[in-house]
Amino acid sequence: MLVFYEMLTSKADLDEIVKLKGSKAQFMLDLMQDAIRTHITFVYILRGGTPRMRGARRDVLNNIIHLGFLRNVDRISAQLDARRLIIRLSEACDLLPSSLTITGVDQQNIRHLSGGTFGDIYKAHYQGTSVALKRLRFFQEASAESIDNRRKFCREALMWKNLDSDSYILPFLGVDSETFPGFLCMVSPWMSKGPIVNAGAGPDKGIIPVLMYEIAVGLQYLHSENIIHGDLRGANILLDDQGHVRLADFGLTVFADGPRARTNRGGSTRWMAPELLDPSSCGLEVFQRTFASDVYSFACVCLELYTGNAPFPEFSEGAVLLKVIRGERPECPPMAPEWCNQFITKCWSHIPANRPGTGNIIESIVQAVRRRPPPTRRDSGAEGPKVRRPRFQRVGSALKTELAPSESPSKSP
Repeated sequence: MLVFYEMLTSKADLDEIVKLKGSKAQFMLDLMQDAIRTHITFVYILRGGTPRMRGARRDVLNNIIHLGFLRNVDRISAQLDARRLIIRLSEACDLLPSSLTITGVDQQNIRHLSGGTFGDIYKAHYQGTSVALKRLRFFQEASAESIDNRRKFCREALMWKNLDSDSYILPFLGVDSETFPGFLCMVSPWMSKGPIVNAGAGPDKGIIPVLMYEIAVGLQYLHSENIIHGDLRGANILLDDQGHVRLADFGLTVFADGPRARTNRGGSTRWMAPELLDPSSCGLEVFQRTFASDVYSFACVCLELYTGNAPFPEFSEGAVLLKVIRGERPECPPMAPEWCNQFITKCWSHIPANRPGTGNIIESIVQAVRRRPPPTRRDSGAEGPKVRRPRFQRVGSALKTELAPSESPSKSP
């Protein structure tokens, strides 16, 4: 595994890795996935942390550190390079790491419940809990379209697998190939509350700032990993059983590789930034998803939360495209507070460089909520079961406290 980190610094070695096929490619995929999973441990040890092991294994590790074999593990882009490479190899050899495969999924619904561009959603059970199956729609045959969609599926699975579910990300459980013979399915926990905006209805207005905060924190985490979501909208943001946000659908997710990186031009028109619809309208030469284009989509999601509708619901997608390119934006919702409308306006600025970063967005939300007076009544919804909360939810819970009245809620008899 340590040799692998050395190989990441050699272009010649990387080119040879991508050419691997069959069992050799499978071995390398499994090795890379293990390296990605254990990377944080190696960095911890290199920076002076004490490994939780004893005896011969501890001695071997101390010798490895003493000989300097961990020097490339601590390289800033080491894990990101590994993530890029595992996707390149997977696309080239049409395989996935063995650790992604799970068995024992019990599918109970014959009809799909919803669907996306190239996948349908089914409800099933796995290890005693309800799960969602995102099934590859095209059969595993040799047509160009099926091969391309299988590659997209594998890319999304690898992107999603290596994200931290403690950061308001929908957990990834694995890939199932048994439930539907000939098809692949991505498996995730079933979100019974569904999308954050559903059937033209948004959430309770009093809790929207907290949801905005959680979405922004999830987006900040992705950007800190040099990852662009690429398709942020209400339908791709779910609520878990405790009412917390879970970002989902990573089919258009890409690495922030630079202004000329090749990316899929697909997307949801009403949530797409003007530079994605027509790069020249923003003084750009090429199509490129960026952190700023995610921020534009975030502003559109905020609009959805308050209105329950997509941006420009009264116009066709063609008309919306022309309006956005010309610099027109939807009217800010009158029911939204002024501070919210002000930063929505900043987030969908026509010039990408003028949009705030996720850190500034989070700070604006927290400061605005702390300045507002408490509401006159409290949502009386029952509390869900107590579970381990993601580390970012401390501030989210604090915001909920700020939004609630000072008196304690009455207890049920």
